[in-house]
Order: sequence, then C-alpha cells, then structure tokens
Amino acid sequence: DLVGSTALSTQLDPEELREVVRSYQQTSAAVIERFGGHIAQYLGDGLLVYFGYPVAHEDDAVRAVCTGLEIVQAIRGQVTGDGLRGRQHPLQVRIGIHTGPVVVGEMGGGAKREQLALGETPNIAARVQGQAEPDMVVISEATHRLVEGLFECEDYGRPTLKGIATPLTLYRVVKEGEAQSRFEVAARKGLTPLI
Repeated sequence: DLVGSTALSTQLDPEELREVVRSYQQTSAAVIERFGGHIAQYLGDGLLVYFGYPVAHEDDAVRAVCTGLEIVQAIRGQVTGDGLRGRQHPLQVRIGIHTGPVVVGEMGGGAKREQLALGETPNIAARVQGQAEPDMVVISEATHRLVEGLFECEDYGRPTLKGIATPLTLYRVVKEGEAQSRFEVAARKGLTPLI
C-alpha cells in the first residue's frame, strides 16, 4: 500500500498523481517479477500479490519477504514534487505478508473476470499490512516460522486485527539475515547426530 495517497491527491493534480501511482506500480512490479510473484490486482494505490500461485516454489515465503524489503528500498529513493508549491513529498509504502491456504478461482461477471484467492489468508494479509508503519514490512507468525533465521525480525506484538478472532503475533522484518539457506539456520541451532 502506498502511504499518504489521499493526502497526495489533495496536493497534486490528478495527472501528477497518476504518474506517481504509475511509477510506484512499475517499480513494485519489476521487483515482484524478479522474485517470481504474481500481481493479482492493482487496488488503486495498493497491490495484491501472490507467491505460490500460479507457480509454487518451496521458498515462496522467503521470496515474498525479500520482495517486500526490496520494494521498500526502491520506493524510498523516490520523491514527487508539487509543481505549484515547489515542495517534495517522499514516497513510502506499507507491506504486510501472511502465509496460509487459499482456493483460487475465477470471480466476477460479464466482461470483468479475475482469478482471485479466497479464504482468510488474503484478509489476514490485508490486516497485517494495516498494522505496518511507513517503510515497514510486517509478517504474521505463520510467515515468520517459514523464514525464521533467514531474516532479522523484531516482535511487533499481538494487536487486535479487525474481523480476526484469534490474536496473531506479528513481526517487523528488519533486514536479511546472514544465513543463506535453511540448512545454515538449522546448523546454527545444532544438528542431530548422524547414527
């Protein structure tokens, strides 16, 4: 989600705002494509991205987190100017990631049909994203279990997520860790002796 797009819409001409959103979308899409993600929907100033569909990889959670960190870095360097007032507005994003089962199917009617993932996973991901501060990647506990040791993460608490009955522990992703594989992570924790 692009931070502050409503405020930007009051400060920029619609044509300028369109260019800002288009630039954000193109920058994000290039990173998403590089890590094998699939953009399911462009939601105004937000993106709905799937990892694991239409092509699954054993490290889709890792790919999603890497994508989130790189999008934050790529967008952080962009600014938009207010031509009338000469002010600069830094662009910022919020990213939320959750892992879980879904059913993907064709939705919609008439000429407008889309392949969408249904289930609680996309809803939880949206709620997780809503907890993130600007330029922050926040992941759920389910995602954290899959990427633990490969990224430095900080406990982000157990906020109440609207519509989600069971509180989830969230984690803020700080940066990539030093381990390059799940084997390295396991070796650092201690391996079981071979018998």
